[in-house]
Amino acid sequence: MPRQITSFEFKLIGFLTLKQFIYLVVFIPLGFIVFKLISIPVLNILFALAIGGIGVAFAFIPVNDRPLDVWVKNFFKRITSPTQYVYHKKNPPIYFLKNLFFITDPHRVMTHIESQEKLAVYLANNKPQVKDTAAKKKNIISLFQKPSASLKPQAKSISTTGITSAAADKPAPAGQAEKAQPPSTVVRKPFFSGVVKNHRLIPLPGILIYVKNDNGGVIRLLKTNPHGVFATFNPLTPKEYLFEFKDPKNTYFFDTMSLKLEEANPKPLEFFSKELI
Repeated sequence: MPRQITSFEFKLIGFLTLKQFIYLVVFIPLGFIVFKLISIPVLNILFALAIGGIGVAFAFIPVNDRPLDVWVKNFFKRITSPTQYVYHKKNPPIYFLKNLFFITDPHRVMTHIESQEKLAVYLANNKPQVKDTAAKKKNIISLFQKPSASLKPQAKSISTTGITSAAADKPAPAGQAEKAQPPSTVVRKPFFSGVVKNHRLIPLPGILIYVKNDNGGVIRLLKTNPHGVFATFNPLTPKEYLFEFKDPKNTYFFDTMSLKLEEANPKPLEFFSKELI
């Protein structure tokens, strides 16, 4: 069985340790000196025995398995120390808690992405119509190339354009008006996305993700953003791939995982670091 050796003291002088020997050498002669200095017969014996007894007690008498000198030191320390502590809310922060980098919640990140998609759809539906000037540019180029031959067709083109625009400005007859259809917009979605966290569910930025095929070749190399999110928009063949993770700072470690990707992967993937809780 292992023994407690932290408080073990070697016997340096006979059966006495060095500390016990010092207590006896100091207090016993001190008691003898007091006995000689006090001339009163009874008091000199009492004071001498009291001083010598203090040295013997410090040397041999323990209190709760602790030497008497340690007990006395702790006793005076507890008496003089405060017994109540008052909490002040406006205390300045501790120096090592200043300038910390807090990572936002990944749910807020996904909400921000959805807001951007809705904003893109709104701007596309309410995009102001720009007149097509391709025909005008073509006429101007033809004027510079063949100025003499292009004057007459240009006049016809201008008049035709004027007629067409005038006809377009007229209101359509009742019952023939059609609703204007907004231009179709395609919101590009990632082929797959995910988030990397530690065991405390805190997103990890700067983590490298290697997507490998069956032969071990790297076909995608991704990196998490400051919110721990990664994504790729280039599709892959639906099959199983190896996902390897690497922390450039060697702070977090991960297992290599084999995951099957489908043609559509709407649900974000979640990966956690390999740590002891």
